Amino acid sequence: MFRKVIQWIFLAPSETEEFTIEPVIRYIGGKKVAVVRNDEGIYAFEDRCPHNGFELSRGKCTADGKAIVCPLHRFAFDLKTGRALTQGGVMRTFPVELREDGWYIGFERTEWGWFKS
Repeated sequence: MFRKVIQWIFLAPSETEEFTIEPVIRYIGGKKVAVVRNDEGIYAFEDRCPHNGFELSRGKCTADGKAIVCPLHRFAFDLKTGRALTQGGVMRTFPVELREDGWYIGFERTEWGWFKS
């Protein structure tokens, strides 16, 4: 049987000021991830436009800080859901969680085995 689990990886100390409204690139868990912070929290997403693969980190966040705009075709994607606000598909987002010892990012993976119900 298969099940999906989230593997949490340390991202940054809780008091970090490294993340702003400008995307910051981190290589975590073998993935290139863009991280931004707005008034509502820290958001992480794959640094790849779902429309054409261009680096979203080269774009800018919208004035309200709730979406990232791909610099190539100007498609905007919601930071929380990854959904396109205009057109262009859905960008891959990763959950970010604040814990006692810092910020963590979650990566979904599939495990195989015999699991109890």
